[in-house]
Amino acid sequence: MLSHTRADAFARWLRSWGLEPVLVGPIFVTLLFLYSLSADPFAVRAFFVALVAISPVWVPILLLRYFWVLWMRYIRYQFWFKQDHVLLEVTLPPEVQKSPLAMEVFLTTLWNSSGELTFIDRIWKGGQRMVWSLEIASTEGQIRYYIYMRRTWRNIVESRLYGQFPEARVIEAVDYAWNPAINFDEYELWGLEYDKQDIGALPIKTYRDYELDKNTDEPEMIVDPFTHILEFFGSIGKDEHLWLQYIVRTRRKDEWFGFTLKRDEYKESAREKITDMIAAAAKRSKDLLGKLEISDPEGIALKQAASRGAALLSEGERNKVEAIERSLNKLLFECGIRGIYVAKKDRFAGTNNGGLVRMFDPFRAPEHNVLNPTRGLTIFDYPWQDFQGIRRTRIRQQLFFHYRHRAYFFVPYDQAPVFLTTEELATLWHFPSSAVQPPGLQRVAAKRAEAPPGLPTNA
Repeated sequence: MLSHTRADAFARWLRSWGLEPVLVGPIFVTLLFLYSLSADPFAVRAFFVALVAISPVWVPILLLRYFWVLWMRYIRYQFWFKQDHVLLEVTLPPEVQKSPLAMEVFLTTLWNSSGELTFIDRIWKGGQRMVWSLEIASTEGQIRYYIYMRRTWRNIVESRLYGQFPEARVIEAVDYAWNPAINFDEYELWGLEYDKQDIGALPIKTYRDYELDKNTDEPEMIVDPFTHILEFFGSIGKDEHLWLQYIVRTRRKDEWFGFTLKRDEYKESAREKITDMIAAAAKRSKDLLGKLEISDPEGIALKQAASRGAALLSEGERNKVEAIERSLNKLLFECGIRGIYVAKKDRFAGTNNGGLVRMFDPFRAPEHNVLNPTRGLTIFDYPWQDFQGIRRTRIRQQLFFHYRHRAYFFVPYDQAPVFLTTEELATLWHFPSSAVQPPGLQRVAAKRAEAPPGLPTNA
């Protein structure tokens, strides 16, 4: 059984060829069986006889494996739905003069692994470390920020948020995703999920790359790519809803149903990426020696070139290496990114689908990573991938269900995570400067001030 990360990568590779994973597997096995049967039927018969003979060995192992998977899913499901969750609405301060660094500091305080510290917590109680959902929702063009979490953490989160943004306002809100007016008889839904195009350790273009972490007294010089998302969310009209959520949890290491593994695919893929770039640079150096017809019978020049390692890298490659190493020194979240557009059927605008697909374009650059759609209603490019829209209907219902329950990790949904550092996450979810005024963005009406000194009291 492949890990989620590798299975997801293999599925995307198949879809790039117009092949659907759900069909390829059974067809491949059937064809392989028929070919083997026609080539050597006695060998096939011997294989099945041997399989039956050793069944007392492999059947218990197989059953034990799947029993463990089902057991972990069951106790995690029970644990998740026993938790009391709350949705907090965060109204932005009237004046925001801090850079996204302030949001990065706040997100750093959410990085914790409580809930599954011991083996008993994980395998008997179904304990899971904290899962947060950072959301932006536009209802008919009115934009609001939300945080979905366990209720027991409410006071802590509020105090930490006020520590960075004392003029913000945090209140408990009615969950907009459970709006009873939204139903599939009257409404159309379109949505997708995102993943990084390259390895997880290669970051997207962040606010530091846009130099938003530097103090400036000239607001007109601030260029915040995040306002592109807010402008898009503020552009929808009546009977339209546009939702975006980042479901995040602390990254530890690779794990398999309650067991923490020794390997860390995030760090290993980063080292492999750097090694591959250095190897490619060394090959370019070798090819250059050959083209220049430089005599090097003992390989001294080649050894000297290879020994310089990173010095052989181009400027773009060096920038990539620096970005990867910077990410490796940051706190890391495992994330699920999901966007949904819901509108009444007579108001549904297909152009907003394209807006969701290209929503993260301002954060792409040749030397950085890219957030691209990977799952959802964008995977059907050929007629044979979805017969009569059956799979579209099912995926549409699943997207809505998963969004409402903030499901991404464990049950009832379990997917390969997107790796985002606190810096990347703060780039994608922060309060824009008050110099930026996207339409429909809700802010506190007036700045609160302390009572003047010397005010008479009843004491």
